[in-house]
Amino acid sequence: MKTAQIVITSCSRRELELEQMRGYLQGNGLDLSDDDWSVDKTADLIFLSTCGFTKAAEDFGFETLHRINREKKPSAEVVLCGCIPEINPARVKAEFNGVTFSPQSYSRLDDIISAEKPFDDFRRPNLLRSKGIKSNLRDDLKKGIQLIQSYDGSFSGLQNLTRKLGNGVTRRIIRGRYANIESDKTFYIQIQEGCSMECSYCSIKTAIGKLRSKPLEYLLQDFRNGLQLGYKEFQLVGDNAGSYGLDIGTNLGELLGELSRFEDDFKLDLTDINPAYLNIISKAVIELGSKGRIARLYVPIQSGSSRILKLMKRGCDMERVKDTLKNIQSAIPSRDSFSLGTSIIVGFPSETPDELQQTIEFCKDVNFDWVWCHSFSARPDTPAANLDNQVGPDEILRRARLVKKEISAQTLVTTAEDISGSRTCQG
Repeated sequence: MKTAQIVITSCSRRELELEQMRGYLQGNGLDLSDDDWSVDKTADLIFLSTCGFTKAAEDFGFETLHRINREKKPSAEVVLCGCIPEINPARVKAEFNGVTFSPQSYSRLDDIISAEKPFDDFRRPNLLRSKGIKSNLRDDLKKGIQLIQSYDGSFSGLQNLTRKLGNGVTRRIIRGRYANIESDKTFYIQIQEGCSMECSYCSIKTAIGKLRSKPLEYLLQDFRNGLQLGYKEFQLVGDNAGSYGLDIGTNLGELLGELSRFEDDFKLDLTDINPAYLNIISKAVIELGSKGRIARLYVPIQSGSSRILKLMKRGCDMERVKDTLKNIQSAIPSRDSFSLGTSIIVGFPSETPDELQQTIEFCKDVNFDWVWCHSFSARPDTPAANLDNQVGPDEILRRARLVKKEISAQTLVTTAEDISGSRTCQG
């Protein structure tokens, strides 16, 4: 029996499809390695799932690719997947001569492994495999050791190392306690794939494609199944979940309205809700929240400046967004049972110190429980990469640290603790 391994540097949005891929590989007779980080030297086939959100995340993917090639057994085949193959095909061609596929082309696996059972016959699952606390700590320890091994002996290097290790701890707390990622107690329901937005800084849509929503009744049946199995925590998952249904004549507000009819004991996690769609869901979220049915809400604002948001092609009335978020918070019976998170981008081209302060003040006013603070990264073929007044990497790092200093007393914050803007959710 051949052994396969999936090494993961991609984000949590790929988790359910990777679970589907695991079931597919095992269903086609492959023995699957449990380790998704250290190279399995017995593996015959190694898949590397990548992220292209920032240049640093892309670099991290290629560093991992080169590590795999150094440590794998000579006969093992490596397949590059995730977002990078579509986002930067030129670099892939220059540094990799193997097979690739993207989130839109999982069916290519059928030829890659000469499958008897096609990928499309395997259902997208609702559960994530439980790695367990010990396994997560083991993986974090391995990554921490790699950071320590990179220490150059200097005082500044020690400061950077300390910041990165501290950031990794914060990342783990946010992922586990607040963002509810990798939970074996949660029933995950993928409501849509792809993206309906045209954000000027983002290249991910190149890899994930246009909005593709699941039928409303299909999702309601998924929810019923989860309840029947005894689950009380549900997360609605999507690449851009706030846009759910706009391509099939419905919307997320209608889906939430249907879920509010259920009288069972449950709580919902709503993630990746673009502020532009808050008005669609606010009434239903307030109704569910007043019943104690909303556990978490993640609304990535990216900036508190109207001018910067317009350049990002995410323009919306931020005062209205702020009021809506506060109304939702007020509707929750106990703040202890609800958490609200966001992400921001510092150093967007032409961002002024005053505009950064607007973002900081927005975060303070709303009092988010957690903030992913990303550093701007100019991605291939995006409009933002060609804007004037690009902010230098040292200044971006200074601004990210300022954000953390200003709001960390009330909010858990992760920052990219280097001038290359490492993706914060990787620590």
